[in-house]
Amino acid sequence: MGAPLVPERKLRSMSRVQFVVLAINVVWFLLGFRLFALRPRQAVKLLVPEATRDEMSRRALVDALPFLGGMNFAFAALSGAALTVKLVTGTAPSWTLFFASSVAHATQFACNVPLAMRGGRAGGASWNVLRGPMFFIFVVDASCAVANAAALFV
Repeated sequence: MGAPLVPERKLRSMSRVQFVVLAINVVWFLLGFRLFALRPRQAVKLLVPEATRDEMSRRALVDALPFLGGMNFAFAALSGAALTVKLVTGTAPSWTLFFASSVAHATQFACNVPLAMRGGRAGGASWNVLRGPMFFIFVVDASCAVANAAALFV
């Protein structure tokens, strides 16, 4: 038998990085599910200023946001399943999982860039991206997009 193609140490390092990225995905996407699917009224309060919330638009958002929550839950379940397979069998997750998760996080970040560039509510945007909870979401989505992309190459 010859020497392994990839040193043992490299395999452990790769597994840890992927494990951490998947764990972060599970937590972050579950938080999105919790906010948008289970607490859509709270999400509306975060996204739409009270002075501009009329009953019809508020109700439409409360009814539509669980769809976004469901998408977050699907990505959390996918990442959780990959973590479970990794823990049970030791099989590394497919690169497609990290690619798709990176795209999911990146698009959530990218959709907020135009709102941030408009200057938030003062510039006519629906919500302030560069302040408060939305800024936290903006930064975490960007960080998760980079982390998932990095997991492709580790």
